[in-house]
Amino acid sequence: MATVVQVNLVVADLERSRAFYERLGFAFRGRNRAGAGPAEAWVSTNAGVTMVLHSTGFAAWWDESAPQPSAGGPQVDVELESRERLDELVGELERDGAIVVKRPADMSWGQRFAIVRDPDGHRVGLKASL
Repeated sequence: MATVVQVNLVVADLERSRAFYERLGFAFRGRNRAGAGPAEAWVSTNAGVTMVLHSTGFAAWWDESAPQPSAGGPQVDVELESRERLDELVGELERDGAIVVKRPADMSWGQRFAIVRDPDGHRVGLKASL
């Protein structure tokens, strides 16, 4: 049996990305390859599956191909507490310059759903129960 235990996103600006994901409700703790010093990665502490935001320098440490941010690709879906919060959050993000890929809509599977792009172009699905 395989279990997803962590999602890693390589980001260009670590603090900008941390602020974006904190608006979605994530909490983080810093990680530094030396064990101390400024954060080179932010590790979620409340997401169910661990999500880690990696600076390009930190990613190059564990992957010699030196990965860079890559827009598109897999989508991270985030469950929000209510439909109202989803609509409010999409409006806030859009006002602050985020790209809304899919406007909020009630879907046949019983959730309100929207897709936005994070500061590096990663797709983030936002869901809330109807």
